Amino acid sequence: MRIDLFGVVGEDFTPATVRAALPYSGDITVAINSGGGIAVDGSAIYNILAAHRGKVAVEIIGIAASAASLIAMAGHTITMFDGSILMIHEPQNITIGDSAAHQKTVEQLEAHAVAYAKVYAKRAGIAEAAARQVMKAETWFTPDEAVTAGFATAVADRRAVPFAFVDKRYEARMQAVHARAAASPRGLQKVADAKASWARVVASMNKSMGFAPAASPEEAQPKVELTGWAKIVEANNSFVRRHR
Repeated sequence: MRIDLFGVVGEDFTPATVRAALPYSGDITVAINSGGGIAVDGSAIYNILAAHRGKVAVEIIGIAASAASLIAMAGHTITMFDGSILMIHEPQNITIGDSAAHQKTVEQLEAHAVAYAKVYAKRAGIAEAAARQVMKAETWFTPDEAVTAGFATAVADRRAVPFAFVDKRYEARMQAVHARAAASPRGLQKVADAKASWARVVASMNKSMGFAPAASPEEAQPKVELTGWAKIVEANNSFVRRHR
């Protein structure tokens, strides 16, 4: 499973949305392209991923900066792609008010900084004081530099793999359309004709490549009762599996 964390931490993705996207268990890939955002949300997302029941493979495909860099530390592996950047710095905030309000902000920022330094130090295998110096310097890492410093585990030697995103609402609407079409006699006949045609094509290709004997047109006809979209899909998948 793949989860994309793109945009502002705490706005475009939050601890709640990340939690909701995670499966109960199993290995996952988390792709990050974020310049950071709300420090406390970064901490929460880091801990959610770190506690996941399965391996977490983090891929930095653009930038992981500020709070997003902390999130990246949750990966069992942290892979940086060509052209990507990792940036680590001290938490920042803006205060409006009297001196007491500003002092309270200083205390809050220091608490966040200490907590962040523990995470960076654990990942890189360095002292917390050393991690804090990296933060104070606002350090920008190339992929190779991040690996050398211990904040990443690998540099990708390939280009990012394109992927398609399907909106769940659109997918649900299309399934409803397919179900209505499959439920009508005309729709069933069209599906049956398409399945039979595809079966003959696959069988002919397999024969030409020496993988399996071609099926006769009669044998290529679907052998299931077409009473629903699920059965149609399953029958088609079963046929393809048998003739790979």
